[in-house]
Amino acid sequence: MPNMDVWSWTLLTGGAFIAVTVLVSLMRRRRDALLAELTVQAEEEKQRKKLLEQLEKRKQRKKPQAA
Repeated sequence: MPNMDVWSWTLLTGGAFIAVTVLVSLMRRRRDALLAELTVQAEEEKQRKKLLEQLEKRKQRKKPQAA
């Protein structure tokens, strides 16, 4: 590698820059996709928990009336 001329170094540097830029872009896209998926799952879990709490409140209201 020490015997490379200016054009070879320029091509190597340009190729490395492009490779790193593409890798960062792909990693950001994947991060955004995972974040969106986890956000949807969190919202679903929050909604499920809310429904369970509502059902528990209804059950507790019905028990004293029946007794």
